[in-house]
Amino acid sequence: MINANLAGGDLVVIASSMNVMTFVIMARPEIKRVEDLKGKKIGISRFGSATDFGLRYAEEKWPVKRQRDFTVIQSGGVTDAYNALRAGALDAAVVNAELAIVARREGYRELADIAKMGINFPTSSIITTRSYIKRNENTVRKFIRAFVEGVHFGKTQRAATIKIMQKYLRSSDASMFEELYEMYIVRNIPRIPRPSPESLKTVLDQMAESDPRVANLKPEQFIDGRFFQELDKEGVIQKLWK
Repeated sequence: MINANLAGGDLVVIASSMNVMTFVIMARPEIKRVEDLKGKKIGISRFGSATDFGLRYAEEKWPVKRQRDFTVIQSGGVTDAYNALRAGALDAAVVNAELAIVARREGYRELADIAKMGINFPTSSIITTRSYIKRNENTVRKFIRAFVEGVHFGKTQRAATIKIMQKYLRSSDASMFEELYEMYIVRNIPRIPRPSPESLKTVLDQMAESDPRVANLKPEQFIDGRFFQELDKEGVIQKLWK
C-alpha cells in the first residue's frame, strides 16, 4: 500500500483487523535450537514480504544470521514453503498459523512464534482509495459499521463463529478450528479494529532503511480514521461492548 502511494496511488487504510505477525518458523525435527540452522536453508514467500520481515525480526534476537550462517530461499507462498520443507528441500520455513498447527502434528519443531514476540505489524488491514471514499462515502461508512459489528460477533459468539470458519474454509477439523479461534479471534484481532499508526510505523521504519523517500513520512498520511471517529461520537462501539 505504501509502495503504491509512492508510485502515485491514493490508497488509504480505513481499518486494521490484525496488528501482529501470525507467522511461525517451523523446522525439521532434528533442528532443536536456532544455532542448528548453521549451513541450513530457510524458506519464505518472497523477499520484502511479511514472511521475510518476520524472519528478519526473529533474526535480531538470534545468534545466527542470514548469508553468514544460513540461506534464505524464496518459495512463492507459505504453502509452497511448507511443501518444500516436507519434501526436504528446506530445513525450516516461515508459515502461517494454520500450517503451523499441521506442522506440529506432523512432528516439525517450532523455533519461533512471531506473534508472541511483541512486534506491531499491519498483517491484515482494510484498504480502499481516497477517490472511492469521495464517491461512496456512505457506503464506506456502512461497511465500517458492519465490520465493527462483525468483529464483535466473532469475539462474543464462539460456537457460531467456528461454524462459519468451518464452512468457508471447507474443513470439519474441530480441534484445528478451536486453536485458530483462540489464536486469531481471541488473542490477535483487536476488539476495535481501528487503523493502527503504530503498526504502519513499523513498516515505514523498515522501508526507510533502503528507501530515502520514506524517511520523513508519517503513518497518519496513510490512514483515514473519520469513520471510527464517527462511531466513537455516536457511542456505537461503547454500546456494543457495554
